[in-house]
Amino acid sequence: MKTSGAFTLVELLVTLAIIGLLAGLGNAAYQKASSSSRQTVEMAAARNMGQALQNYIQDNDGSILPGYLDPRDSRVADARNDKGQPIYPTHAAQRYPWRLLPYMNYQIRGGVWVNKLASQIPDSDPYRDYLVSLVPTLGMNMTYVGGDTRNVQLPGRCATRINRVTHPAGLIAFASGQYEDPNYGKLDGYFEVRPPSGGYSSGAGLATRYDGKAVAVMLDGHAEALTLEQLKDMRRWCDEAAAQNNPNWAP
Repeated sequence: MKTSGAFTLVELLVTLAIIGLLAGLGNAAYQKASSSSRQTVEMAAARNMGQALQNYIQDNDGSILPGYLDPRDSRVADARNDKGQPIYPTHAAQRYPWRLLPYMNYQIRGGVWVNKLASQIPDSDPYRDYLVSLVPTLGMNMTYVGGDTRNVQLPGRCATRINRVTHPAGLIAFASGQYEDPNYGKLDGYFEVRPPSGGYSSGAGLATRYDGKAVAVMLDGHAEALTLEQLKDMRRWCDEAAAQNNPNWAP
């Protein structure tokens, strides 16, 4: 009996289904590889930022980089950008990047801005200096590390000197941030991060963008990726919680 070499309808549908499945698996693998690559880049930047933080602390006799200062503070009186041009004191005082960048050789792209963010905002943007301060890739845990002059800090709640910190290797200084801007859209960065239970305005704050993980810089300078569950542990955010060994500590 003579047989046909053509596909039957069932065979064709099965073949198309297999092709679709393989394409889906290939796309998923690509997405995972792409995410892993971006995480690697952010981790490298985090380690560099951790080293810059250590250099700042050493140069300032053990004082930790403040998170938020009064614009009249003498430490920002002569604030300048990476081109040596004066910038508004508020840009340097109220957000950390322009005060840490001198310890990073003023490396903005590939330093405080990585991955998509590194090419998202052009140097010609008139608000570029402001945006450098507003949306660094890694936000600072400034409620509990460095200090925020807008908030009244109770003794022992905010780490301001390295020699008084119980466990620097376990205390988050910076972590992946995010911000939604009406003009620029979604930006993978923000100058401040808080614990997952904390509130954020304008959709800003902590970002677990790598398969549910955020890149974090610890106060001792090393970097690691933390899951959301790990980020809920208040011992990682507040030295007082670490001293009490209380993961559920609340202010």
